[in-house]
Amino acid sequence: MKKLLSLVLIALSFGAVGQTSIGVRGAITGSTFTRFDLIENITPEFRFMPAAGGAVFVEIPVSSHISVQPELSYIQKGFAVREGINVGGEFLGVDIPVNGKVNFRSHYVEVPVLAKFHIGDKEAAHYYLALGPSVGYLADADMRIKVLDIFPVTANINENYYKPFEFSSVAALGFELPVAEKIVAFTEARYTHGFSRVLDTPMVDLPVRSRTLSGGAGIKIKL
Repeated sequence: MKKLLSLVLIALSFGAVGQTSIGVRGAITGSTFTRFDLIENITPEFRFMPAAGGAVFVEIPVSSHISVQPELSYIQKGFAVREGINVGGEFLGVDIPVNGKVNFRSHYVEVPVLAKFHIGDKEAAHYYLALGPSVGYLADADMRIKVLDIFPVTANINENYYKPFEFSSVAALGFELPVAEKIVAFTEARYTHGFSRVLDTPMVDLPVRSRTLSGGAGIKIKL
């Protein structure tokens, strides 16, 4: 957090020439985990779990077509089991009922730092590409169960089953459109690829990593 605040102060100093921007972004996400065997007789298909997220960011130009964009974001990750489970069992310390449809949700605060490449004139409508690393901190985890498709129940998951930090990479493609003298609107598609293992299970180090797709929109304001 201190590093992010330092970057914001640096950005404000660049703002004297009117180039640095601050902005917000909202997004709809779909995430899943790489598949593994839960229990010997329970191997459901992991499907994308829909969720929402958002971010605040600072865009700091380094040339006419390249900028650096540190962000502070909130995102839900996890996976969904939609087709039901043939038999009951336990996963991550919570009982799963027979035929329960489950969303396993983990809530992260993330700090991506992206290199942003503007394709075309930055002062006009144009596309951009953004790439960079991200580190996430696990804030909470829970599981939402639907029994017979009508009774949603939310159960907490012991956070000790998850590793506290996740390291990933981000790739984004977006389109920017100036809408006022200092205001730019944008839409963006983003893919986040987790590299570190997500679960911290005893005895067996399961090769579970996150994959997240998102589509969003936002605005940025030139300082």
